[in-house]
Amino acid sequence: MFLRRLSTLSTASVIALALLAPPATAQEEQSATDRAGIIPLAAQSLSGAYLAAKQAQQEGELEEATIFFDQALRLDRQSELLRQDAMLAYLAGGRFDDAIDLATDLRDSPTSGKIARIALGIDALRKGQFDRAIAEFDIVDPSDLDLLLLGQLTAWAEIGAGRVDEALLRIDDLEEAPWYETFNFYQKGLMAEVAGRDRVARSTYSQLVDQPALARSSPDAYLSASESLARIEARAGNKEAALSALEKGLDLAPSYDPLRGLEDRIEREETIEPSVANVQEGSAEALRTLGQTINRGDGQDVALLYFQLARVLAPRNAGILTALAGIAEAGEQFDRAIAYYQQIPESSAYRRTADLQIGLDYWYAERKSEAIDHLRRATETYPEDIQAYTALADVLAADKKYEEVTAALDTAIEFAQPITDRDWNLFYQRGISFERRGIWEKAEADFKQALDLSPDQPQVLNYLGYSWVDQNVHLEEGLDMIRKAVELRPNDGYIIDSLGWAYYRLGRYDEAVEELERAVLLTPTDPTINDHLGDAYWHVGREREARYQWERALNGDPKPEPDAIERIEAKLEGGLDAVNDEGGTSGEDQPQQTGAIEADTEAEKAAFETTDDSAPTPAQPASSSSERTN
Repeated sequence: MFLRRLSTLSTASVIALALLAPPATAQEEQSATDRAGIIPLAAQSLSGAYLAAKQAQQEGELEEATIFFDQALRLDRQSELLRQDAMLAYLAGGRFDDAIDLATDLRDSPTSGKIARIALGIDALRKGQFDRAIAEFDIVDPSDLDLLLLGQLTAWAEIGAGRVDEALLRIDDLEEAPWYETFNFYQKGLMAEVAGRDRVARSTYSQLVDQPALARSSPDAYLSASESLARIEARAGNKEAALSALEKGLDLAPSYDPLRGLEDRIEREETIEPSVANVQEGSAEALRTLGQTINRGDGQDVALLYFQLARVLAPRNAGILTALAGIAEAGEQFDRAIAYYQQIPESSAYRRTADLQIGLDYWYAERKSEAIDHLRRATETYPEDIQAYTALADVLAADKKYEEVTAALDTAIEFAQPITDRDWNLFYQRGISFERRGIWEKAEADFKQALDLSPDQPQVLNYLGYSWVDQNVHLEEGLDMIRKAVELRPNDGYIIDSLGWAYYRLGRYDEAVEELERAVLLTPTDPTINDHLGDAYWHVGREREARYQWERALNGDPKPEPDAIERIEAKLEGGLDAVNDEGGTSGEDQPQQTGAIEADTEAEKAAFETTDDSAPTPAQPASSSSERTN
């Protein structure tokens, strides 16, 4: 899945090779001997084992891949290529000790020596062998990203060796790129705090938190500095200063759980711990914050390795586990994501979000009854939490239990009072549940309320506009809404399908064909869109093409709904005149919003997208999206 060509130019490019598959669960991180009994796979030859390992990597099955690498290495441990590939796979999968066994022999390799030495340096940090770590991190010809990471890790090793002034000076001397500043302020603050220099820590955190523009390079470092400053102020008895520091972070991310949870604790005047307790945890933060910054597009490959190395140093860090779960979800490895979330401590500020996401991941993993049961328990555990009810509504809607969806969203809206523009999605989702139940008057009122709160939401414009056209009411206003939705999302095949199908309903078949052809180009496998285009072709006399589109709708993947299958088969046999119903209802034809919890997550991701061209981006990774349809 994540195969990359080996490069010797930089650590970042070498690291990218390691991301050959999603990360391992705790079971996958057992010893090779134990693992061989879990999945009894066996290759018949060295070449067979190696090719099987590479095939498993390409398919995202790292557990199987590493078992085949185990077998290949038993047959030939002299091959540098084999050791190199196995080391990278072990690192990506979290089998760090197995990777270290290979890294020792590969540290001087011209192709994989850089990543081997980084891994050996992390091993030294883990064991408190700080001078050895410094020696391993002294790598020739680093890239800008390498230089920042290695400089910060070396500085942490200096802290561990008791050379505090040297450590802080190393951070001050890291000036090669302008985007370093955000990371360096945060890391220097942490180092000063661990070394007991609270005045320096407070001043350094403040330099970052007082400059919100620096969040463009790393929103995660900015939010973490806000949290760390609040913690140090709270421990000094400066409650107002602590809350003020948190407020600056919350201005950037109003619903960020770690800040909200800390705010509650400070208000209750609880004892507040420092952000990191030692060199190992601080080094893990350096890896985590850099990983979060590049965790999109192709950069996700590098980010995964950073997170796995960070986890070696801080195995129970909730932020690291959450990041690993997110990458597993992006690779549709939902059981692995659940395993990561389940390791997050109950006392963590990340626990609530983890519980909700576990429920959604159960659903995506086809463990549907577990998903519903888990999220019902979440509403009991967090009885006034809006996101618990919206997550439950998501899975209930996917299970077509619309009456229960309405009830869950009624509760969410009750707890959301007073309503703000950020609550538009609650009304949109509830409107869909009313529409599916045939209660149009209430559905229409909710869609209008959603648009009153946020007028430019393409999903709502599309849904309400199409519904009006389908009902032959408010025709011009409905068409205008759909056209506006298309302008807002010009590459959304589902919304363009709505426009084409609206033209079809109005008998404007030539315009319908034009829009539906566009929709099929954008979303070629959707059975409903292909079915719609077939109907439109039939009406303009293109009967052979119509039958072709109906066959695509019937035989493609995914398959149509059962009632649609019967209708398409009838059209293939006798043409469009053979059926009375010329298509589906507005409800069945509309693309689904994935729900409030994911909408909020995507909104925060969008807010965090950097516009600073100088920020670190290996191979210019594109922005990623985790948007899913139910």
